[in-house]
Amino acid sequence: MAQILTKITRASETLGNLNNAYSHQFRLLESSLEETDKIILPVLKDLIRKHTDKSIWEQLDYSLINKSHFDRAFFVKLGCEAVGGDYKKILPAMASVELRYASGTAIDDVFDFNDERMGKPSMPKKYGPNIALSIGAILKSISSISLLSNGKELNIDLSQFIDICIKEEITHYQVYLGQISDILSETLPIEKIDDNFYLEMITNATGVDAGYCFELGCFLGGGTKYQQKSIFEFGVALGTAMQIRDDLLDYVNDKDLINKIPFRDFETKKKRLPLLLAYRFGSSEERKTIERLLDKGSLNENEKNILASFISNEIVISYIADLKNKLVGAAKNHFQKVGARESTNQIISEIISQIDV
Repeated sequence: MAQILTKITRASETLGNLNNAYSHQFRLLESSLEETDKIILPVLKDLIRKHTDKSIWEQLDYSLINKSHFDRAFFVKLGCEAVGGDYKKILPAMASVELRYASGTAIDDVFDFNDERMGKPSMPKKYGPNIALSIGAILKSISSISLLSNGKELNIDLSQFIDICIKEEITHYQVYLGQISDILSETLPIEKIDDNFYLEMITNATGVDAGYCFELGCFLGGGTKYQQKSIFEFGVALGTAMQIRDDLLDYVNDKDLINKIPFRDFETKKKRLPLLLAYRFGSSEERKTIERLLDKGSLNENEKNILASFISNEIVISYIADLKNKLVGAAKNHFQKVGARESTNQIISEIISQIDV
């Protein structure tokens, strides 16, 4: 999933001009995320120790720290609190989505040959690809156990709980469907990839994931079917907008600023929206340059600056902003239907405000 909180809020104005990067403090959002991090990490470690053998605790613990925040657990928490639920009763469910995510990243880093994640060695780099794949499978099992056990403890209506468990598995499937599309984009010619391909890919990989997390919390917090549907649709639109913003950040050449390796998507030949648009709206010479750099793979600093200048084209930035704004508008409309509590509304407003491309 794209990062919830970034150190910049106007990526378009940092492209090629990092000295003028904008920063903004979202204090309520930051404090709420930090609170969730402190709450959920001990729960995750307890679940690992309860359900696995001591011989693999080190690897399982390591899989949890390669991210900036436990944002999925945070979304579950917000979904619960939005309808007046008590998140302290659903901590294992909050943990379950993080365990599923950790499972996915361990596997994804093998697929993508990633040596680093969030400034640390990736699972396959540290332990080898075979161990990473095995740990990924184990984490998914613990995720399912955590969710099922929590539902049993809460004595939830069995039929409704089965529905949400099915939704969890559908989400898992869709995330990997998005991953397959992303892998395919590495080999497809850039002119063969259109907006629909990209949007379907990120909706599956990020949008549906966020939507499920919000819906899970809403369901466990006692929300109605209408509230669950509305908050799911909100999460899908929000998560998709976040991913669009995140894909633009890839072209900001400052690792500390964007909290990931710049130009990583490009160098692995992933063809995300900013690049698709730069190619589509660029001159004949710019398109030839993009094709040449894609064939080359690794970029030097001058080539990164050239590519960033293509991405910062006014037409490209406006197109991305318009698409993001449509998604944010849809997210707001869906969230209004939830009738969430004011405290949740404030945090949601901060999340939406910092999705500023």
